[in-house]
Amino acid sequence: MPGNSFDLPGKIQIYGEPLATNEKAVGNSRGDATWGILNCPYLSALSHQLSTPMKKRLFLLAILASASVLVYAKGDPPGKKQIDAHRIEKSLKLDGVLDEPEWLSATVADGFIQTSPDPGVRSSQKTEVRILYNDVALFVGATLFDSEPDSILQELTDRDQLGNTDYFGVIIDAYKDGINGLGFLVTPAGVQFDLKYSALGSGGSSSFVQNGDTNWDAVWDAKAQRTDEGWVVEMIIPYSAIRFPNRPDQSWHINFARQVRRNREESFWNSVDPAQQGFVNQSGELNGIHDIKSPLRLSATPFVAVYAENLHDANGDPVNSWGRSFNGGMDIRYGINDAFTLDMTLIPDFGEAISDNQVLNLSPFEVRFDENRQFFTEGVELFNKGGLFYSRRVGGRPFYADEVDALVGENEELVFNPSSTQLLNATKISGRTKKGTGLGLFNAMSGRSFAEIKNTETGATRTVETNPFTNYNVVVFDQNLKNNSYVTLLNTNVWRSGDAYEANVTGTVFDLRTKDNRYGISGNGALSQQYFTEQTDLGHTYNLGFRKLSGQWRWGFDYGEESDTYDPNDLGFLFNNNSRSWSGHLGFNQFKPFGPFNRGGAEIWTGYNRLYAPNAFMDFGVNMNGWLTTKKFFAFGIWTYFAPVASHDYFETRTEGRFLRVPDNYNFGGWISTDYRKKLAFDLESNFRKFNEEGRWRYNLWVVPRYRLSDKWNMRMTNAVSFYPNDVGFTTFDENDQPIFGRRDWVTVENSLQSNFTFSNRMVLSFRLRHYWSSVRYEELFDLESDGSLIPSAFNEFRDNSFNAFNVDCIYRWRFAPGSDLYVIWKNAILGYDEEMDTVRYDYARGVSQLFELPQRNSLSLKLIYYLDYQLITSKI
Repeated sequence: MPGNSFDLPGKIQIYGEPLATNEKAVGNSRGDATWGILNCPYLSALSHQLSTPMKKRLFLLAILASASVLVYAKGDPPGKKQIDAHRIEKSLKLDGVLDEPEWLSATVADGFIQTSPDPGVRSSQKTEVRILYNDVALFVGATLFDSEPDSILQELTDRDQLGNTDYFGVIIDAYKDGINGLGFLVTPAGVQFDLKYSALGSGGSSSFVQNGDTNWDAVWDAKAQRTDEGWVVEMIIPYSAIRFPNRPDQSWHINFARQVRRNREESFWNSVDPAQQGFVNQSGELNGIHDIKSPLRLSATPFVAVYAENLHDANGDPVNSWGRSFNGGMDIRYGINDAFTLDMTLIPDFGEAISDNQVLNLSPFEVRFDENRQFFTEGVELFNKGGLFYSRRVGGRPFYADEVDALVGENEELVFNPSSTQLLNATKISGRTKKGTGLGLFNAMSGRSFAEIKNTETGATRTVETNPFTNYNVVVFDQNLKNNSYVTLLNTNVWRSGDAYEANVTGTVFDLRTKDNRYGISGNGALSQQYFTEQTDLGHTYNLGFRKLSGQWRWGFDYGEESDTYDPNDLGFLFNNNSRSWSGHLGFNQFKPFGPFNRGGAEIWTGYNRLYAPNAFMDFGVNMNGWLTTKKFFAFGIWTYFAPVASHDYFETRTEGRFLRVPDNYNFGGWISTDYRKKLAFDLESNFRKFNEEGRWRYNLWVVPRYRLSDKWNMRMTNAVSFYPNDVGFTTFDENDQPIFGRRDWVTVENSLQSNFTFSNRMVLSFRLRHYWSSVRYEELFDLESDGSLIPSAFNEFRDNSFNAFNVDCIYRWRFAPGSDLYVIWKNAILGYDEEMDTVRYDYARGVSQLFELPQRNSLSLKLIYYLDYQLITSKI
């Protein structure tokens, strides 16, 4: 159920599945900051006593000086395990059999310690790891003994996907900053999985997989073999996949991970304590690597793609048209030096990306879609800091798309209005020096786009520009500090040709922690600028928080504000600005088993929000939640949210300065998750929100069963339903531009099926089907009063509507060589929006039957990607 959120007032949301992990169990902890140091009553009183500008400056400097005390001397804490790598002069045969003399003489790393389910206890199974290296690559050999070798789980999945399986993994932090690292993982079925660790995921979990960015993809190889004593892994990781300092003697942070899936046991060579903040910083140390050099990291990935597309519409004048296209381009990667890499895509094609989940959006905010294009998901951790870069803006909706309808005159019709722009190229330069200085530079260009308008009398057509030539740019400077701390400076810029305005956002992010990583001060701030012909609009935002990060008891206080003119959305994403928010939270986690349970936790969170301009109350609420996992790995949790006073929603009105009064309400819910080791498992989540208003409530239910037919074939269904009777919301403006509200019954049903059949660890067929239906029936329309209440309106326009969305994504992928893929892709898309009295579908059955009447688009494509690497061509690993 990732991505689903419970309905809560204002900007507060409780997220579904992540409730099982404490760090995401509170409401809007991703930036809806709240109670803060700057609003501490003692500091505030002191500030008022400092009347002169000089005293106020000294006061601010004192606060900053106090914060700087948090950063102590750098160095590895005592007790870190160490292992030496042994140099070899020849290459080894990659076969998953460690019988060469070099393996037998290598130093052994063993003594793995559990991080779950029983932290600090020795692993139930013995593991031995050895490290070799030569001038080209690092070799990792692991012998994973098992007292029950016939019980080893090894579900076969696609690359970078994990099923019901054991695994062995390696974490490498070559710069020893304790924040950034790389992970390489292999299962007994030979499935490879790689990921990148950064500050964005450095804290929340002690799991090898959950901490990292799985979109990162490197070219390396591995073999796994089952034996009578367990299983064996042999890895070859070329230096082209690792960035490391240019020095004669290397010393890296390293750790090894193992999962024994039948016991749901995860253990590490160097102990990873779930009560301690951070993951990469809890690694051991690798020494003994001498006189290696970063290779010439030069690779090219040319591709060709062929498309055949059919549009079928039986309505009105029937249409059954075919089209075809051919596309070719190339991705280039070049290692500028040992630390920095250039990535470029020329005339990109993203036909293999999964279709967006379209929804009926009645909110005042834009829908945020996931980024599924590989170039924009891989190696972007630097650019994502601060939340100022939303890559879907690049090559996204045309700038003037919403203005085209107004340009259609009498006796004219709109023939074509593109929904996206053509991305011409995109370039990334990123890396980090041996002193911990990270640099990121992103630049992309999109071409002009045009809508086509036809004169219905003469048949003549004309074009209207919907998007000017546009350049997108992001620059990031990031400095690692002691104790896993960092400070970041970033800038985003959008330049458009012609009369369109330009936009720029400059921001900073910092995270300062104590030496033991128990306490930290974090914050961010940004200034947005939009340059028009006659004026420049400026806006600002900042957040500041103080937290206890480690231990069983954790707490934090936050304050944040966004001015009414802050707007990063030309290249970023912000649901709404114009707010001040305070929050605090207190949580307890039990990491070690107790009674019939393996783990558990509870938390209380409170938040208070005001409008920035004018300074006015918006909402106040309290959230409490708790969760437990049994020793049979049955997890469940409950939560509740109270809004004891009516809130003022200034955004639903779509009118500056006016608000809708939302009655006081309570919201409670719960979830369960069964044991995924079993063939049949399911997740269930539900919540009920009751308003202090007769007949007004909201109910949401998610049921997600999953079934594993075999170690090669699995299926998962997602079924969600929402009932909002007597819901109240904005519907339109009247002839005087006054907002009209409606009391409505809003019902939504969403069903999806995901199935994967894996032929081998290099070949998979995935199938995804999704149907979404939503309908809205208005019972009464209202005018808005100055106090936020509603009175019956004389406005009587028909406002009911329904929306249907159906998608199929069927993708066959064969990785026939390292980094090289063949795709065969079928996509089907059906979209229908009805707002006429005789066409609105008020019930789900009619919504399903309508799918056969709506226009549909089918696309069949073949895409071939071939990876060419200078090192692999010229060197023998």
